[in-house]
Amino acid sequence: MPKKYLLIVDNDDEVRQQLVNELTNLTQMIVVSASDGVQAYQKTKNQSFDVVITDFNLPKISGVQLVAALRETSNNVHTPIIFYTKEIEKAKTETRGIKGIEYMEKTTSYEDLSSKIKDLSLLDFRLKRFRLDVDFINPFIDSSMKTLNGLCGVSNIKAQKPYLLGEEELEIDISGTLEISSPYFKGTIGISFEDEAYKVIIGQMVKESVGDISLENQDGAAEIINIIFGQTKEVLRERGYNLDRAVPSVMRGRGHRVINNKSIPILLVPFHSDLGNFWMQICVKAI
Repeated sequence: MPKKYLLIVDNDDEVRQQLVNELTNLTQMIVVSASDGVQAYQKTKNQSFDVVITDFNLPKISGVQLVAALRETSNNVHTPIIFYTKEIEKAKTETRGIKGIEYMEKTTSYEDLSSKIKDLSLLDFRLKRFRLDVDFINPFIDSSMKTLNGLCGVSNIKAQKPYLLGEEELEIDISGTLEISSPYFKGTIGISFEDEAYKVIIGQMVKESVGDISLENQDGAAEIINIIFGQTKEVLRERGYNLDRAVPSVMRGRGHRVINNKSIPILLVPFHSDLGNFWMQICVKAI
């Protein structure tokens, strides 16, 4: 049977050593320990762990920052993590939506803790499917509204209920698009406008009247989606979705979609505003 590895992170020397002693015997795993988040991250850069158990309040970097760092490593991007802490509610709030996280009180018996560790060590989190849920979608919606309001002066923006795009033609002419990818998924997002609404909105952005859409002003759509992506990326990073860098582009043409493969669903989010309607297209597929 292949050896399994457990990483224990706790800055309390007595607690950490007791965990090492007890869990080495109970789990029969090879146990590695660290006294702070930075030390733990260093140990994970070149070593794969089957489970990581950590306190939430850590020196140097927080528990949330440690999780984000682990998800960036090639070795532990899918490793299940147990927050073994007195700060259960705080940990749940600050890591809401992050995948592969469990929470256990520090009053939990070593036997129950070891049982949970054994169960998690048998799971292959690489097989977990990415879900296009509200934890992923809402940050894009919020960032779209903030960007259009702050950058372009669009007021009274109201997001309508998202729905899967069917066979209908979209009433759009220009989109700023971005290909997005992570260890869990890949896809495309776009912020889309009808010609007249785009000219008004981009005119607000550049502080001048815009006539026909041209090569000079169409790049505003790419700039908008790039800013939306930048804001959203930071929120999703805190939730365990680590998105790779992306380069924005522009699509033109009546009724276009961010992806032409109709077998891959597109989630459409309509927005109403004082300066016209616009739409967000989100097309993401688990890998």
